[in-house]
Amino acid sequence: MKKIILSGLLFCLVSLHSKSQLNTPQSPFSLNAVYNRFWQNDSAAYLEIATACYPNQIALKKDSNGIHGAIDLLIKIKNKTDDKIVQADRFRIPITVQDSVHGSSSKSLINKFTYKLDQGSYIIVINGFDNGNPLHRDSVIIPVEILVRPKTVVLSDIELASNITESHEVHDPFYKNSLRVITNPSLVFGKSSYPVVFHYVEAYNLNKDSLYTVEIVVKDPNGEIKKKISKQKRYGVKDAVEVGTTPIMNLSSGKYVFQIRVLDGSMKEVAQAKRYLFINNPQVVQTTSPMSVKALEFLGMNADELEKEFRAAKYLATDQEIKTFSKINNAEGRREFLAKFWSDIENGQNHQTGITRAMYLDRILTANQRYHAMGKEGWQSDRGRVYLLYSEPDEVERFPSSTDAKPYEIWDYNQIESGVIFVFIDQSGFGDYRLVHSTKRGELQDESWKQHLQ
Repeated sequence: MKKIILSGLLFCLVSLHSKSQLNTPQSPFSLNAVYNRFWQNDSAAYLEIATACYPNQIALKKDSNGIHGAIDLLIKIKNKTDDKIVQADRFRIPITVQDSVHGSSSKSLINKFTYKLDQGSYIIVINGFDNGNPLHRDSVIIPVEILVRPKTVVLSDIELASNITESHEVHDPFYKNSLRVITNPSLVFGKSSYPVVFHYVEAYNLNKDSLYTVEIVVKDPNGEIKKKISKQKRYGVKDAVEVGTTPIMNLSSGKYVFQIRVLDGSMKEVAQAKRYLFINNPQVVQTTSPMSVKALEFLGMNADELEKEFRAAKYLATDQEIKTFSKINNAEGRREFLAKFWSDIENGQNHQTGITRAMYLDRILTANQRYHAMGKEGWQSDRGRVYLLYSEPDEVERFPSSTDAKPYEIWDYNQIESGVIFVFIDQSGFGDYRLVHSTKRGELQDESWKQHLQ
């Protein structure tokens, strides 16, 4: 499969005291990522992945070469059908800074990577970490579909950007169709950061002689239209680019839907696309209770999706937390609960160490792919639970079925409690391995576990 890689950097200046040898990151490492799809032909598309990281979350060293650091990004694209990796790339993003009171460590580094993919279902796994301290890391998992392009008028994904300008620099990684498009991977806009939403979208299969009406609509979570911009345009070509800006300084903080509609001469909708975005305008008075910052991570999820995530996270929860969550039946309450739940876990308040939400969700995906059996998702199985809590074992001993014994596995963890094992037996013969013994404190222990092999 042909691959096209483009990598772009926005270097930022970070204010550091001239005597500092190593800065202390001001906040945990976080990675934002978003994708956009643009058809190349009827059965293949360019998948653009934009990421954002922050210099103030990176350990920066000062030596004879100046002040510097680096972020490592690992990008894997898996075929969802057979779990085969179709792309795997590693990028090192250098950060070069200088002592300057004019620098701003809160500015993000934006990067863009472009791949050509054929029609199919894929899973994108992006891992990012501080090269100076690999324990500071974050990851993003994104399912994506590359569809066959319809024969009717259709729009690409809407690329929401912090800036779009004319450009002739064809080798610039942010260049396309005579424009320089700086994607906003966080999808957060507001007066103090990006007071105007720039959009880029491609339209295909247009009638070059027809007059179209293009509507840009911004809706709040209740579906009420807060912004609407209309214009008429005769494109004169079959495939065209549509760009524009929408000011959002007067909208209150929260989640919104950004929608583009294309109408024909009779004002009938012939194509539409939408994307969620988040607005942070604390200066605008809100009529409802403001949402916590951590809860913004869950804005794109409905009540059922939130409930599904907590069910898979129950292995980390206390009995009281499970009981409390069961009483919450609305999306807003579940968002706030999960925001506090994951904050407590990531801060080690639930006696869990080294686990982040992103890491746990990555493990769920892997467990579902490896350990599903008997109609159960992988995270629901015994092996899935152990994998979610303790990650990859250092060694797995597999024993196939024989005339004298059922198939079983022994997982070894050398770094837990000076070394522990977990023993799983496929007692049903249908791949549903059950935990029968472990030497880990608090886990099932049965020294006579071998009798279950019969």
